[in-house]
Order: sequence, then C-alpha cells, then structure tokens
Amino acid sequence: MSVAGTVLAGAIGGLLAAFVTAIGLILTTRWKIAEENIIKERARWRDAVRSLIEQAVVETDSSKLRGIATGLALRMNPAEDSHKDDRELVALVYSLEDRENRTEAARARIVALAAHILKHDWSRAKWEADLWFTQREAVQTKYSGPASYQVPKSASPQ
Repeated sequence: MSVAGTVLAGAIGGLLAAFVTAIGLILTTRWKIAEENIIKERARWRDAVRSLIEQAVVETDSSKLRGIATGLALRMNPAEDSHKDDRELVALVYSLEDRENRTEAARARIVALAAHILKHDWSRAKWEADLWFTQREAVQTKYSGPASYQVPKSASPQ
C-alpha cells in the first residue's frame, strides 16, 4: 500500500472514530440531563402527593378538602387507566368533603392507596436511573393488599 493510501485510511479511520465518539457523547449527555431532571421532578411529585395525603387525612374543613382533592387530581391521572389506583384515591379524597365519609376506614384506605402509588413511583424512578436494559420496567398494578393500613394512634402524653 502506498503512503497516500495509508494516510487516507488513517484519516478515514480517525474521522469514523471521531464520529462514533461524538454520537456517544451526545447520547450520554442527553441521557444524563434527562435523568437528572426526571429524577428531581419525580421526587418533587412524590413529596407533593405525600403532603397532600397528609393534609387530606387530618383536615376537617370541606372547602380546604376540596382544594386538597383538586391538587391531588391535578398531580394524578385519574381518567387515564382504570386499572390503576389513581382514580379511587382521588375519588376518596373528594368524598371527604362530606362529613359522613370522614371515617377512619376511609382515611386508612387513602393512606394505603397513596403508599402503593408512591412505592410504584419510587420503583419506576429507580428503574429509570439504572441501566434500564438490565431489568424490566416497573409496571403499576391495582392495589390488592389489605383494605387499609392501620395507622397507629399517637400515644397519649403522660
């Protein structure tokens, strides 16, 4: 092979290597930016949902409960999939506006559903942050555990 052929082959190989490196760098950078933003946004979403649920189970004012339920509905997708718990959770929180629905069983069911939804979101966030091709994506299922979580009553001070 001539010197010109060797130089040309080296140049083409160098350009090809630079092109592959650039594509890899662009993809890695985009993934890292998206990952950081998604993880942070999901954490804020979980905190907001947790806060709304905490407010919903202790609030007694109907107008405040409507605001809490509306905020929760805006963060969930209650009309999207009927097999998920979002719809039931939002409906239960809205139902608390009526004093007759403010039972311990209703509050415990709200906590159980919210815990299930938040657990799924945490699993999904871990999946998104991991090498996604090494494991299956977390799929949200309808809550099938106990009807409610038993929320312990706070111990009375002595």
